[in-house]
Amino acid sequence: MSTSTLEQRLAISRQTAAIQRQRAVRTVLRQAWLWAIIIMGLIFMITPGVWMVLASFKTRAEIQAVPMQLLPETLRFENYARAIEYTKFPRVFFNSLLITVAITVANVFTCTWGGYTFGKLRWPGRDFVFMLLLSTMMIPGFLTLIPRYVLVAKLGLLNTYGGMIIPFLTGTFGIFLTKQFMTGIPNDLVDAATVDGCSALGVYWRIILPLSKPIIAVLAIFVFDWAWDDLLWGIMILTDREMWTLPVAIANLRAQVGNQFEYQMAGSTLSVIPVILLFIVLQRHIVRGVALSGLKG
Repeated sequence: MSTSTLEQRLAISRQTAAIQRQRAVRTVLRQAWLWAIIIMGLIFMITPGVWMVLASFKTRAEIQAVPMQLLPETLRFENYARAIEYTKFPRVFFNSLLITVAITVANVFTCTWGGYTFGKLRWPGRDFVFMLLLSTMMIPGFLTLIPRYVLVAKLGLLNTYGGMIIPFLTGTFGIFLTKQFMTGIPNDLVDAATVDGCSALGVYWRIILPLSKPIIAVLAIFVFDWAWDDLLWGIMILTDREMWTLPVAIANLRAQVGNQFEYQMAGSTLSVIPVILLFIVLQRHIVRGVALSGLKG
């Protein structure tokens, strides 16, 4: 092998290595920017929650201190005791849990049945009705508050569990979400069950529901979180102190004890625990459910 040929090969090898290094640097820089954006977004999202937890152990003077005092001088667990006392926590927690679980369970069945009806059953006008249903999502929620309140009042459901539950037994978004997921379930399974004599209800119960666990987990956490945090509707129809939910009780703390922000922060910290626990339990299904429902349809 001549010297010139060897030198050419070495030059090509050096050029290739330089190109690979440049590509590696560009890849690292792109990933660094991506991770920087992700970390900044994460900090932006969790900072209010961290501050809420820290403020729940502070005094009002520490919360209002300028410049801001991040850590409390001492951990004041009595703030939680006062928040539990003033909100009548056991009662309002029971009210919130009962209402939220009822709404969540109802939505799981009504929305999955709606998703199955629009995604797997064949009937005249199905697509038109589905588009008509989706169009209701364009109506701002506040426009339906007064008609809903009047209807609930005329039915005698003010200050009742029924008034908090019945208007929210199903939801258009939940039907859309489950329908998108169910389009990915093979039609062969449904057809085979139908040929074997299984009714539409039987197909839904024996095939669709077991295969829809990921999207059911997503739907459950969405509905539970929304129903658990719902304040506006509770303030509108719940005037009886014994019927208050947890958000309503926390919102009324200011009327009871004045600007004792530490009690509100303690109550708010207690209120987020059930949602976090539910997410931990269902997290195995949530990512898969969101991914599949977003890719189908």
